[in-house]
Amino acid sequence: MTDTRTLSSSSSTTTSNVNNSAHSTTSLPSDLDNVNGLTTYVNTIFHQMEEKFMAASDQMMNRMNELGKKIDTLETNLGDIISHLPTEETSTQTTTTKQPTKSEK
Repeated sequence: MTDTRTLSSSSSTTTSNVNNSAHSTTSLPSDLDNVNGLTTYVNTIFHQMEEKFMAASDQMMNRMNELGKKIDTLETNLGDIISHLPTEETSTQTTTTKQPTKSEK
């Protein structure tokens, strides 16, 4: 009597080896499709990141420009305020040319 388990086991091993070798040649286009799909996906992600970075960069530049304009306005306003303040020369002149009070007359 022969052991049938051995025969069925060896035939399934042979069949599986044949299937694996056939699978490796037929999976090549599938692998290329996976690589192409992955490349497309990565390119899409990079493009989206680039768009987000550019949008963030534009926002930051706009804010910096706004702050620059506000600083310029502030400097102008401070210059105007300072120009209207009495200087030391004018304050000393008013002190020396002080009008006599009623008691001094």
